[in-house]
Amino acid sequence: MEEAWARIFEMKNTAPDHRKLVEVRQAMADGQIGREPASVDKRFSKAEALRIWRQLEEKRQAEVLRQMVEETPDNYWLITDETKLAKFLSILETEKEIVFDVETTGTDIYSDYIVGHVITSVKADIHAYIPTKHKTNNKQLSNDLVNERLKPIYEDSSIGKIAHNAKFDIHMLRNEGIILRGLTWDTQVAMHVLNENERFNGGSYQLKELVSKYLGIPSKTYGQLFGKKGFHEIELDIALAYAAKDGDVTLKLRNFQRRHLDKIDLLKYYEQVENPTIGVSIEMEQAGFVLDIERAKALSKQLSNELAEVEQELRKHFGDINFNSPTQLSRKFYEDLRLGRHLPKGTKKSTDVKTLEILAPHHEGIRILLQYREKTKLLGTYIDALPKQVRDDGRIHGNFNQMGTVTGRFSANSPNLQNQPYFARQLFVAPPGQVILSGDFSQQEPRWLAHYTGEEVLVNAYREGRDLYSTAAAELFGKPIEECGDGSVYRKMMKTGILAVMYGTGPKTLAAQLDITEKEAREFIEQFYAKYPKVKAWIDSNELFAKRKGYVKMFMGRKRRLPEAKSRDRYEQFRAMRQATNAIIQGSAAIQTKLTMLSLQKLCRAKGWTMAFSVHDEVAVYAPESLTISDVRDFENIMLHTVKLSVPNKTDIEISRRWGEGKNIGEWFQI
Repeated sequence: MEEAWARIFEMKNTAPDHRKLVEVRQAMADGQIGREPASVDKRFSKAEALRIWRQLEEKRQAEVLRQMVEETPDNYWLITDETKLAKFLSILETEKEIVFDVETTGTDIYSDYIVGHVITSVKADIHAYIPTKHKTNNKQLSNDLVNERLKPIYEDSSIGKIAHNAKFDIHMLRNEGIILRGLTWDTQVAMHVLNENERFNGGSYQLKELVSKYLGIPSKTYGQLFGKKGFHEIELDIALAYAAKDGDVTLKLRNFQRRHLDKIDLLKYYEQVENPTIGVSIEMEQAGFVLDIERAKALSKQLSNELAEVEQELRKHFGDINFNSPTQLSRKFYEDLRLGRHLPKGTKKSTDVKTLEILAPHHEGIRILLQYREKTKLLGTYIDALPKQVRDDGRIHGNFNQMGTVTGRFSANSPNLQNQPYFARQLFVAPPGQVILSGDFSQQEPRWLAHYTGEEVLVNAYREGRDLYSTAAAELFGKPIEECGDGSVYRKMMKTGILAVMYGTGPKTLAAQLDITEKEAREFIEQFYAKYPKVKAWIDSNELFAKRKGYVKMFMGRKRRLPEAKSRDRYEQFRAMRQATNAIIQGSAAIQTKLTMLSLQKLCRAKGWTMAFSVHDEVAVYAPESLTISDVRDFENIMLHTVKLSVPNKTDIEISRRWGEGKNIGEWFQI
């Protein structure tokens, strides 16, 4: 065996395999496990060792589960009869706050189902699990009975509700006809307010990982304990130990978060902004999108025909090769056609888009290949993919994530609304009898720049209703305003320059964006700062604050933590400095959008409308076709006045039956 182990360890083993082999060798030496009976007459191999590791892991898992059951606290209640349920419900009726969680067959809210309820009675310190649909021979209550008894508790807004990733549980309860009310805390969302860098520092927002890290309570994740099993396959004694602990540690994590948010003056922010925004996300996800299937089929056919024509053109230039194969393309470009001579010195001979854009002016076939790539992506990623996401109710139901970015800006996936090109947007239509009423904040982030800096040219341009970029360009370049209008090189330079200032863009990137030299880009930035000293002073103060504190503050005091700002590593510090100003502006704009959405949700409830979606600076609702100009003005008023800056807000209102093909107020009402 020693010779066999020596041979195995001399192989090129991956790090995970090496760890497993070491564990098996030690377990065999300790007598915990032996060789496979069917293999004892054969030479000991790496394959057998890894199979033994799986057996070892199963034994360990069984032991962990046995200990979980053995150490189940007395205040963890398994409720499987009506008498005990009635007793627990009488306790819940005296509570001001409870923790809730639902256990399910999986994580798809549209195809999986609830198999049990986790509820913590906070004051009584009882953590219960009520199974309803487990695959077991043991007694459990009927699903209908449990829903009937729990529904009044769930729907009572006077009883506060605490959860981790509440959106999922609320969606699942809706599938059972239960509308949860009174959500007071979501430990997943609150954790993002406490530390928005959690996921980006190798951690996650999973409950078990958070309580292990912050509370010192050892907790294994669902996957570590049960693998890919659905919770309905877990025996009830194990299910109790696992599920009731969820309620227990969620309460402990909430108390920890509440103390710390209060300590850093962000408790009010969480309660007034982030917690109620969860309800907006749920409403938008429930509303979903109506997809024009017939238009999708027509566009798919159109694109397929166009691609066939493009492929014919490509074959004229490059012959019969696979245009999706980087290897074949690279051989054709750099060996056969020797196009590498057109690349700047030091540029890698690649087939990626950036490299092809450099080569395109030197070969017509490359230009056509870029078209081919664009159309292929459009067809595969959007036009053909979207219809496959339509659910049984005929709608696409996406995911809106209020903690999708470190600055707190909304993101959306399934579908990814941020990247929907116009060609795909036209597939999204209003539900029958309704329209899409949307408002797009005009120059939202530059207005925050004017607000924070107080720079007179920026502030006055907005207060007087003049175009910021044209006004600032005329001022900076000493040109008549008429020469700096839309489409002019001066306006383009100023717009790009202001965005560069906000986003911390360096001279090299700015030079590429404006197609000028790096020296010219550096001079432009210096000239901009000299002309607008209040902008420069504010940016300098942000960087100084970040270096001292390790964070910057957004609107309402929300923090963007930049620990690298205090680093002695100049590169790490430089990266943090580039984020400091952008974080304040983008984060403040994100908070403005969330507050506006909360106000719009109230308007929707008053008028019988529905929150539809949020993407970038745009917020949309579904409203009846019969909406009046007065209704639209109410919507516009909320967009403009929910958050007041030192400069006026502006919003572009559109009313449409098909997203992206909207009319403004005058066009729609013909005034």
